[in-house]
Amino acid sequence: MATAESKLLDEFNENSLICAICSERYRDARILPCLHSFCEQCIGKLAAKAGGKTVLCPTCRRGHDLTDGLASIPKNLFLTELAGLIENERGGDSTKVVKCGSCLKAAPQTWCLDCAVGLCVDCTQGHKQLSCLKNHRLMSLETYNNTRATDPAKVQPPVYCSNHHDNQVKFYCDTCDIPICLECTALDHKLTEHNYRYLNDAASEYKEYLVEMVDTLQEKELQANVSKEEVKKTSESLKNQFQKEEKKLNEHTEKTIKEITAKIRENGNHLMVEMKREYESRKQNLQAQIKELEIAENDMKHARDFGKKLMHYGNDAQMMSAKKGMTSQIRQLIEVNTKQHPVEEEYVEFQRSDFHETKSLGVVLYHICNFKITNVPKYARINEEINVSMTTSGNQSRPLAVKEIRAELSSPSEKVQEVKVVENQDRTISLKCHCSVEGKHELSVSVWDKPVEGSPAQITIIPNKGLICKYGIKGSGMGQFRGIWGVCVDGNGVTAVCDQGNQRVQLFSLYGTHQRVLQFTNFTSRFDPRHVAVSKESYYFITDNSNKQVVVCDENSKVIRCFGNQELTSPMGIAISPVNDRVYVCDFSAHCIRIYTQDGEYVKSFGSQGNGQCQFYYPWGITIDNKGNVIVAEHNNHRIQVCNSDGVFLFSFGSQGNGNNEFSCPLDVACDNDGNMYVCDYNNNRVLKYDSHGVFVSRIDSDQDALQCPAGISVTDDKPFGHVVVVDQRSQCIKVFAQ
Repeated sequence: MATAESKLLDEFNENSLICAICSERYRDARILPCLHSFCEQCIGKLAAKAGGKTVLCPTCRRGHDLTDGLASIPKNLFLTELAGLIENERGGDSTKVVKCGSCLKAAPQTWCLDCAVGLCVDCTQGHKQLSCLKNHRLMSLETYNNTRATDPAKVQPPVYCSNHHDNQVKFYCDTCDIPICLECTALDHKLTEHNYRYLNDAASEYKEYLVEMVDTLQEKELQANVSKEEVKKTSESLKNQFQKEEKKLNEHTEKTIKEITAKIRENGNHLMVEMKREYESRKQNLQAQIKELEIAENDMKHARDFGKKLMHYGNDAQMMSAKKGMTSQIRQLIEVNTKQHPVEEEYVEFQRSDFHETKSLGVVLYHICNFKITNVPKYARINEEINVSMTTSGNQSRPLAVKEIRAELSSPSEKVQEVKVVENQDRTISLKCHCSVEGKHELSVSVWDKPVEGSPAQITIIPNKGLICKYGIKGSGMGQFRGIWGVCVDGNGVTAVCDQGNQRVQLFSLYGTHQRVLQFTNFTSRFDPRHVAVSKESYYFITDNSNKQVVVCDENSKVIRCFGNQELTSPMGIAISPVNDRVYVCDFSAHCIRIYTQDGEYVKSFGSQGNGQCQFYYPWGITIDNKGNVIVAEHNNHRIQVCNSDGVFLFSFGSQGNGNNEFSCPLDVACDNDGNMYVCDYNNNRVLKYDSHGVFVSRIDSDQDALQCPAGISVTDDKPFGHVVVVDQRSQCIKVFAQ
C-alpha cells in the first residue's frame, strides 16, 4: 500500500526540486512573489549583480523589488524539507532505523522528532531528562513509522527562529506576516504594537483559505483550457480561410499581371529605346573626345621622350640640328587644350511615376537640374514665420510644377505638419511655415520623390523672449516653498530647489512638474539647505548651513558622504568645476572660498575679508565657467569677482547702485557655455546678463515680470538661447525665462 510520503514523492519528480540557476537540488530554498523558488546562495548572487535592490526571476523574467535586500525573499521551508526527504529516500528505506542515533549500538525503540534520531531504551531515559529542559517530543518508533507513512507533515522536524536559533517557531505575527518564536514576541513583536497568535491556528485558517483559492485556480485553469481550445479552433479556421483567399488572390494577381504586362512592357520598351538613343549619341561624342585627347597625349609623350633622349645621348650638333622642328612641335603641343570638361553630361536618369495614375512608368531626364534649399534659419521663435528659399541650377527637361515639390516639418514628437509651397512672381519657390512647439524640428524637401540638396535641415524652435512660466506658492506641501534660496538645473532639465524653510530640496522638471524630495532627519541639527550643485555622476552636493557641512546624496536621498564640518563656518554657494572636478564652496562668514575634492578631501582656501583683489565681503553665490574660472557674487561688496581655479585674481565688475553695471547685494551668479554671466541683483529686483569680460549685455527679466528679491539662478546649456531659472524669494516661486 502506498504511503502518503511515497505519494508525495511520486507527485514531485526530480526536476521539480532542481534549482533553475545552479541545476542542482534545492539548498535552503527561497521563494519569490511569482512563486518560483531558487537556492538561497543562487538568488543572493543574482540580487547582488543587480545592486541588491531588485531581482529578475530567471524563470518568468518578472522583476521584484528587494526593500530589505535578501531578507525580502522568504524561505521556502516546504521545498527545503521535501528536497531532504527525497535525498533520504534515494539513499534507501529511511523508515528502517537499525542503530541508536546516540550510542550507535543498540536497536532504537523510540524516535525524537526534534533531534530526528532513533534512540535505544537506555538512551531514551537520558533523553527524557533533556526533553524536560529542551521540550523535545518523543514517540515510539512504531508510532513514528506509522504516522510518517500516513501523514508525514506531523513528524517533520521543527522549524527554528532565524533570529533566535535555539527557539522553535510557534507563533505567527499578523502585523509583519512572518512566523516568530516566543522570544520574538517579547522583543521585536510586542503585543502592544503587533498582533500575533499560535502558528497552528494561523496555519489552519490559511489552509482553509488556500483550499478555496486552489479550487478557484482550478476553475480558472479549466476556463483557460476551454478558451485555449476555442482560440486554437479559431486559429485553424483562420488558417483554412486564409489559404482559400490566398489562392483566390494569387489567381487574380496572375490574371491582372497578364493583362497589364503587355502595356507595361510596351511603355518600358519605348522609354528604353529613347534612353538608349540618347546614350549612344552622347557616348559617340565622348568617344570622339577621348580619341582626340589620346592622340594629343601620345604626341606629347613621344615629343617628351624624344627630347629627353636627345638631351642625354645626343651631341651638340645633333641637338641643334633638331632644334627648329623640335621647338615648333613642342610649341604646337603646348597650345593644345588639355584641360577639358566632358563634351557631354553623364546625367541620364529615369524618374519613375505611379503607373495607375499616369499610365506611364515615368520619364527619362537628360539634363542635370540641381535643387537646393537656402536661407534655412538655425533658430526661430514660436509662431514666427519661417521662410526658406528653394533654388535651381542647370537646365530642366520640363517645367517644374509646385505640385511636384513635397515639403514637411517634423516636430520633436514626430508630429508632421505640411509646409506651404509658394511660387513667387520671379518663378522662385518659397517654403513657409509656423511652429508652435519648441525643440529641434526637421525640414524635409523633395522634388520628384528625390531629396533636394540641404534636405533634411534642422531648425531649432525656441521660446519667445521673457517669462515662460512660474511655479510654486508659499506652503509646506509638494511643490510649495518656505524660504527658498539656491537652484540648479542639470543637463536633463531636472531642477533642484533648496526649500530651506521646509528643510528639504525639491526636484522638478524644467517647467515645474514635481518629481521627488531630498530630505534628511538624522543630522545633529535640522537640515538647512542653501545652495546645490550636480556632479557628472548626477550626485547632489548641498550646502547645509546649520550643520556646517556639504551633503552628497543621490536622487533617492541616499547619503553618499558628508564633508567640510572641520573647516566650514557658514557654507552658502557651491559649484563643481568642469575642468578639474573640484568642489568650490562660499564660506559666507569666513569671507573666503574653500576647495574640496568630490570625495570630501580638503584642498585649500583662498580669500580674506576686504574689498581688494581676491578679498571678499560676505561671498554668497558662486559659479565656474567652462575654462575653470571661479565667479563669485559678493553680497556686501556689491560686485562680481572672477579668479582662476587656484584663486588668483583676474578681474571684477560692479559697484553699489542701480545702473547697468551696478548692483545692490547680489546673491547669486550663473554662467552659460559661452562664458556669459547672469547675476541676481537682489535688492534691485532684476537679473542682468554680462559677457565673459563683464561687459553688460541685457536685462533678462522686465518690470512686468515683478521679480521680488531674486536669490538663486541657473542657466540651461541649450545654445544659444538657454533658459534662465530664477528663485523669486519674496513670492516663494520659481520663474523660468527665455532669452
